[in-house]
Amino acid sequence: MEGHYLVGNQGIYKVQKFLGEGSFGKVAKCTKLGSPECYAIKIVKSSWAGEKEFKMMKLIKDLDPDENHLIKMYEWFQFHNMTCIVYELLDKSLHDSLMNETQLVHLCFIRVIAQQLLKALKALKRIGVAHCDIKLDNIMFAELDSVNVKLIDFGLAVETKKLSTETEIQVPPFRAPEVILGIPLDESVDMWALGVVLACLYFGNYPFPSETEYETIRAMVQIFGLPEAEVLHKAKNKALQAFAAPGDFQSARSGVLSQSYPPKSAAF
Repeated sequence: MEGHYLVGNQGIYKVQKFLGEGSFGKVAKCTKLGSPECYAIKIVKSSWAGEKEFKMMKLIKDLDPDENHLIKMYEWFQFHNMTCIVYELLDKSLHDSLMNETQLVHLCFIRVIAQQLLKALKALKRIGVAHCDIKLDNIMFAELDSVNVKLIDFGLAVETKKLSTETEIQVPPFRAPEVILGIPLDESVDMWALGVVLACLYFGNYPFPSETEYETIRAMVQIFGLPEAEVLHKAKNKALQAFAAPGDFQSARSGVLSQSYPPKSAAF
């Protein structure tokens, strides 16, 4: 499909190359005929998934994307039974850029990223939206030569009031304990995921094992202690068995940072 044209509402776009591919579709770097600008167009195979993401972007359109560190959307259109969403073209994700580093990320650098993403979450909370998929791949640098990041990919985002324990959200390494346990959810799931992102940057590893939900929640309990009884009473997940299993704190400490990130080393 490289070299092909996509006919949008605001112009005609030429596909230059594909930047990535996910479960719902692909992202292409495109130029717009008659303009020197480049764009990132998300080409979604499922019309339902594409329209869902577009609706979320409509909810946040009144937020200043630059001020609040959110990706900017320009337009949405249907083309050959595919949903196309036109976004600003950003640089690299935290995952791709930091995997090439050979030294630990400086705390001052992490602090700036934290401040920017907390601003993004505050803006989303103000309009009642939860992102639900915060991870290293979904945070991108606007420019690599400046510490300016943006939150991207609102394909799993939902209105906070519509979050339920049946909602399938977050990839395992960044999954909040309330999601694992099946207790009522709110925008705090994004705050947890952001915390995991920052821990990854600081340690160079995923902070919790994530092969199974059991070992994930067990590691959390051994570090943070048991949740309150009233919280456990609301839980619906079998991972609750973790609370009945004995374990010492030292063994948890030795295993909590055992999953290497990035895979090639314990530091970037």
